Amino acid sequence: MTAVSEANTFTGPAGPASPSRPVGPPGPGTAPAAGSAGPVAQGSAAARGDAAAAGPGEAVEPGAFRSVMRHHAKGVAVITAGREAPVGFCATSLSSVSLDPPLVSFTVGKAASAWSTVEREQHAVVHLLAEDQEELARTFARSGAARFGPATRWHRGALGLPVLDDVLAWLAVALDRVVPAGDHALVIGRVVAAGAGRGVPGTVPSARRAARPLVHHDGVFGAFAPLEQEQGLPLG
Repeated sequence: MTAVSEANTFTGPAGPASPSRPVGPPGPGTAPAAGSAGPVAQGSAAARGDAAAAGPGEAVEPGAFRSVMRHHAKGVAVITAGREAPVGFCATSLSSVSLDPPLVSFTVGKAASAWSTVEREQHAVVHLLAEDQEELARTFARSGAARFGPATRWHRGALGLPVLDDVLAWLAVALDRVVPAGDHALVIGRVVAAGAGRGVPGTVPSARRAARPLVHHDGVFGAFAPLEQEQGLPLG
């Protein structure tokens, strides 16, 4: 991610699993793990031989995997936690998992500075950034940056969590499950509060923010522009 790094932005050596949340492999219906064997579709890139491919039980090289994933455009979020010392990181891995109950997921690198805090905390706040918040994204992506310094507008929310002001949208989540996933951990959170529109999370904005989301694609930040001005189609 642009400078979205600190190992996917995220910190600290992995420790034992938090006793308050289950930790284990994904349940039935989840995608096979990277490197698992599977059929190669007729006419696929792997079948044509014009892409990196691995044999059964193997995995493609990290560099090839990273190169392919640079083609995938992603929204940009900042996730914060820490009722005592605040921590936060920039993430492009945020995903909607379930509508009922409302669940989201994100990944955090086990070598990231925020990992030990996320692992033991019960709640976090997910902030969706707007196109004019690239510098905020870079602050939370940059290793060693003063993420909660004078340049960052934030306050303590109702749960005692660090909350960023003036974001595009936000979700307060209860961290229900952590699943080990290679050099990262997949965190599943149950949404306990949410809001959209420029303003402070937890308050009713005076007007819905007419702004576009910040997007990350091929190593750079950008803004989303619809192809047509029409009603969007639900996906997933």
